Amino acid sequence: MSNVFIFSDGSCDLTKEESARLGISVIPFYVSMGGHQYQKELEELSLDVFYRFMLEEDGFPSTSLPSVHDYVEAFTPVLEQGGQIISCHITHTLSGSVQSAQTAKLILEETYPDGEIYIIDSWNATGSQALLLKEAARMRDADKTAVQIASYLEQAKEDARIIFMIGGLKHLQQGGRIGKIAALSSSLLKIKPVIILKGGEIHVGGAVRSRKKGLQKLAELALFHFQESGEDPSQYLANIGVTDLFEEVPLLREYLRQHLPSLPLEPFYQIGATISSHTGPGTTGVCFVKRFEAYNL
Repeated sequence: MSNVFIFSDGSCDLTKEESARLGISVIPFYVSMGGHQYQKELEELSLDVFYRFMLEEDGFPSTSLPSVHDYVEAFTPVLEQGGQIISCHITHTLSGSVQSAQTAKLILEETYPDGEIYIIDSWNATGSQALLLKEAARMRDADKTAVQIASYLEQAKEDARIIFMIGGLKHLQQGGRIGKIAALSSSLLKIKPVIILKGGEIHVGGAVRSRKKGLQKLAELALFHFQESGEDPSQYLANIGVTDLFEEVPLLREYLRQHLPSLPLEPFYQIGATISSHTGPGTTGVCFVKRFEAYNL
């Protein structure tokens, strides 16, 4: 049995069932709705309740990152039994979660100086972070070492991408996360911004006025990535993430099959509270990550 234990913050959007099946421990973010007390995502606050607040009550949730204590509490039992830790986190540009984990590592190293703790800034979030973690779990199950898994994550995060369309700018403005997206002009409230997360940074992918054109744009931008990089799509894994417009999944899947027929697509997933609190409803996207076999590890 492997001595490597894999952790993630809650922005990976793995369900409780998936994380249990994969053997990945998830430290949740905290979500507050309407000024109420912060609750742990999935553990104390279900997605059904969260989306009801955002969609039916037009609410603006807020989030808080896992604390240093949360990470210390999660890591300690593993170190006590001599295990090695891989902990993969949302990009530092969107949250301070990775800094909390780094601080926890420094604290724990005083008590467990021989402990191996690898804290990874994934440069990603949501679906691509989940795919990185799934590959890490696959490596663990193939008896790869913690050093090899950490090396994979550090390499693969550079090639991973999220390309997504949001329903509008309202939630990004409310959360102060609009940044470069302001270039699209916040006065054009009917546009659907298309955003790319690469290298840990948000980039403008364009803007469309209809959902269908937006879905086409997502597939075109995914194709452009592979054309520009010269990468082989069959060496990647991909998934489709959606907040609430589940009816868009089959059409986006079809566009991706047309543009990238060799790109393996996993089942779609629902984007969780941590990310959708900032993007708002009407968010649909595609994420892709290179398999670990594609790297010289």
